[in-house]
Amino acid sequence: MKLSKLALASGVALALGMAAPLGASNAIAADGYGFFFNADYLGTGDGDIEGTNSELSTQSYGFNAGYKFITVMYNTTEYDFSGGSFDPFDQLNSIAVDLHHSGYITSNVAYSVGINVGSKYEDSIEFGDDYSVSPRVAIGWTFNNGMTAFFGAYANFNGADNVYLPILGLKLGDEADHGWMGSIAYPATMVQYRFNNWLAVHATFLTVRDTFHLDDDSSKGSWADGYFREESYGAGIGATLNPMKNIKLSAGVMSYFDREFKVYNNGGDEIASFETDNSVGAYVRAGLVF
Repeated sequence: MKLSKLALASGVALALGMAAPLGASNAIAADGYGFFFNADYLGTGDGDIEGTNSELSTQSYGFNAGYKFITVMYNTTEYDFSGGSFDPFDQLNSIAVDLHHSGYITSNVAYSVGINVGSKYEDSIEFGDDYSVSPRVAIGWTFNNGMTAFFGAYANFNGADNVYLPILGLKLGDEADHGWMGSIAYPATMVQYRFNNWLAVHATFLTVRDTFHLDDDSSKGSWADGYFREESYGAGIGATLNPMKNIKLSAGVMSYFDREFKVYNNGGDEIASFETDNSVGAYVRAGLVF
């Protein structure tokens, strides 16, 4: 089994904390890969905030870059609360370093481990409050037909309420293979069909669990020095072009649904929540690999 198969399968857990369909379709490179860099944009249209006259739309910008076992990531999301007086903040940010390693236990059994350590904050980084630590581990078994079954666990430790999710799924093929390949899994799924060396289409499904620390600003009232979390699911379709061996360009549409936002005080107690209607958006990614 190529290590890239299991590394991609377990790496999709990073979609939980990043700019969304992109993490699922472009997981962190496995050990032995060279330098890579991705620049991302994701925008969503207005979604009605239930029970109010307000709407919410977002725009996210980010990048991730890495070499072999280390990846550095940054993302900022602009929030537009329109149509009412409800406007708790303008943007939320995240910065993180991810360490990961894959290897063999036997000729058929492989493992992948990783940890993502960073900060999710509004304007000012305060590691004592806005820390985000996400370990993960997965074990895979490759069958004679090349299919890999894998299972593992993902956790996110933060100042509000920790998140625990399983990693379960089946994976067949590699991203560069012609024809069908995919990782049918939880918490993120990606299925791809590659026509040739320069064109592929793909579909993604993912789980979003992001928790950010809010500034200690008196204008926020009870939200000051608290935490803001989004819990939602996303599904999208898109295409990837490889005009040159080292260049990857991706674009597509994405829909977020079952969107719930929760607010916690500094002690981790939930103090507010609201839901929005489903929203549709688009994403683009430009990537380099050496």
